[in-house]
Amino acid sequence: MLTPRRIVMAARLGFALAALGMAVLMLGPFQGLEQVFGLNDKAAHVIAFYGVASGLFLIAPSQRRDDLALYVIAAAFGIELLQALTGRSVSIVDFLAGAAGVTAAWAPGRIEQLRQSFRRHPDLTLTEIDRLDRRLRRRRASTGPSPVGAILRP
Repeated sequence: MLTPRRIVMAARLGFALAALGMAVLMLGPFQGLEQVFGLNDKAAHVIAFYGVASGLFLIAPSQRRDDLALYVIAAAFGIELLQALTGRSVSIVDFLAGAAGVTAAWAPGRIEQLRQSFRRHPDLTLTEIDRLDRRLRRRRASTGPSPVGAILRP
């Protein structure tokens, strides 16, 4: 029987294999291989990190997308640093292309969250909608009241 748990488990296996393959391609002596597929280096980075971010969103449904996106951006930075150790070129533009791929995967989910908030609370201000966001309640409670807010209040 196909259940969400089984789909996630199968996706995790596929993700692990794809991530391993991507690491070998990015760190191995395969520079220029993307041209066989008609891509330039930057487009390959965008597509690869879009796929990684999308896959990570699928295999970690209980984690926040914002955090996962930051992890993948950090991985893009780490890949660029590791490429220096393997004799390949290091490029900030490649890193930015990877970050653009992550953003392309992250943005639709964030936009849909905003649209849902706007549909549910069309007459509230953005600050009031933000206060209603249940995802932020735990963080606000753990940080406690702001000392700056206490000083500024009459």
